[in-house]
Amino acid sequence: MFDEAREFGVVWDGSVLKPLERLDLPAQTRLVVSVRRIDVTPERAAEGRRQMHEIRRSASVRLGGWRPSRDELHERG
Repeated sequence: MFDEAREFGVVWDGSVLKPLERLDLPAQTRLVVSVRRIDVTPERAAEGRRQMHEIRRSASVRLGGWRPSRDELHERG
């Protein structure tokens, strides 16, 4: 649950804003949303890929967090 303001990324899929991370909120929770567009230039995208490759090489990422169920992966309800 959010006790204070928090930023997280979303993607617009043409009809719905979808968060890029799992939100620990009950269904039907009302929020106030502030939208700011992020422009990705080819240079910024290339720098992001370079940084990701560096992180992978350093082996500093441990993926032990939340994992979706099979139904969640396939959007079955």
